[in-house]
Amino acid sequence: MQASQPRIFVNIASYRDSELPRTIEDLFEKAKHPERVFAGVCLQHVPGEDDDIALGKAWLDQCRTVEFHAKDALGVCWARHQTQKLWRGEEYIFQIDSHMRFKPDWDALLLEMLDECDSPRPVLSTYPVPYEPPEKLSPDALPVIYMKFFDKADIPAMDSTTIKPEDAPGKPEPSAFCAAGMLFGDSRIIEDVPYDPHLYFTGEEIILAVRLWTHGWDIFTPNRVVAYHDYTRREGRRRHWDDMTDWVKLSDISRTRVHYLLGMEKDGAPEALKDIDRYGLGDKRALSEYEAFSGVDFKRRLIKGKPGRVDDLPPDHKERRNMRKGMFVTIKQTNAWGCDETVSGAGSTLAETRIIRERLPEILAVLDAKTLADAGCGDVNWIGQITANLRRYHGFDIVEELVDEAKVKFADRRNHSFSHLDIVTGVLGEFDVIFCRDCLTHLDHGETLMALKRFKESGSRHLVSTTYVTGSNAKIKTGGWFPIDLSAPPFGLPKPRLILNESLSNPAKTLGVWSLAEIP
Repeated sequence: MQASQPRIFVNIASYRDSELPRTIEDLFEKAKHPERVFAGVCLQHVPGEDDDIALGKAWLDQCRTVEFHAKDALGVCWARHQTQKLWRGEEYIFQIDSHMRFKPDWDALLLEMLDECDSPRPVLSTYPVPYEPPEKLSPDALPVIYMKFFDKADIPAMDSTTIKPEDAPGKPEPSAFCAAGMLFGDSRIIEDVPYDPHLYFTGEEIILAVRLWTHGWDIFTPNRVVAYHDYTRREGRRRHWDDMTDWVKLSDISRTRVHYLLGMEKDGAPEALKDIDRYGLGDKRALSEYEAFSGVDFKRRLIKGKPGRVDDLPPDHKERRNMRKGMFVTIKQTNAWGCDETVSGAGSTLAETRIIRERLPEILAVLDAKTLADAGCGDVNWIGQITANLRRYHGFDIVEELVDEAKVKFADRRNHSFSHLDIVTGVLGEFDVIFCRDCLTHLDHGETLMALKRFKESGSRHLVSTTYVTGSNAKIKTGGWFPIDLSAPPFGLPKPRLILNESLSNPAKTLGVWSLAEIP
């Protein structure tokens, strides 16, 4: 936080909204330090018809406005772009909508929470709690945003779950998603990630989140309630598409732009890609890293490895998936491997992994691997000792409890993330290396073949996996164990490019390294 008195620039896009004057009043009245608050408003209205949007005089000297006739408006993102032009060097920005109410001392709350975020470049964002005009506030809750599905236009659509205030985490927690109607952070955001005026409406929030993240900003979910939002379809409220006959054209252009930025399409019409470099992704982190962090594969329309539009797996696959999950959940809960140090079993103790901890970093260096997917990460008992310097480590496991525990265990590592995923039916996303140790040995042959197919579909470069030189593969039921030879039938992988003899207790146990491009 600034040592001197920090100022906050509040940018508000308003389209013919009668709630705007009361939003402005509440903003200043509820601020702990209203003298440090300055509002920038894009007023889109019809003179003579929208007289109820006029701002009151009480805080007028701290409000800057830019006005447009409603017929000249081009959508919410264009309007937010106009509000950013009204910034005059305030240290922080608070982007909101024109129909909101606020908690007392909202400005102090935001600054306190921003200081609590474990990042040098934090952004606070979430969906505000609902209210109904004029002042009917809903009970406090803490919304957490997640991606719900790809809509019919293949645009990512968001939703949220809520946490009770009494169950709030001790500090804001990292998130992959943001809300355009409530976003707070250092005003460098305006210079780093200027609002894209060529987007229309749909796709605004996912593009904002991806642009922020790839420019090096980290999004956090507030752990205290700050504001309330009018989500109602109140009588008389107009939206841009209610007035404009050509909004569909604007939306189509915007959809192409969203698909291009998310890597879902390789090109598009020139009008859809106008100024794309100015309003594109950043170079601090790659889109593939965001996908790994968020669990969303844009190109394949997958969410946490599952089809994001229609789950077209046959019913028997769903039953087998539930069976696999139940089996490994039971193994975790009963400590079926009988190891006191780790529920992942004796092969994952620190003593048994001494060689691999010494040699795996050498292999990763040879492969020039900066990102690693750990397919079947278990309780991450040993690998965390050698992953601190990776650009991105992402652990996947079918047991949700293990994933939740790993998130807590590695909460202090910004380059570590974890997701719940069944590697048989889910695609991991693109990494330099997929690391799969002591996992395929517990699956039947059909499931192993499906997992290998998913690995190849991910677009990742290399596979490092357990393999034994036996020349054959015994048949088992899922949950059992066999010494898998990935180069023997029915798998038929080529001879590994590299071999690491990694076990102290079993000399036949190795880690093989394959180029995924060479796997049939």
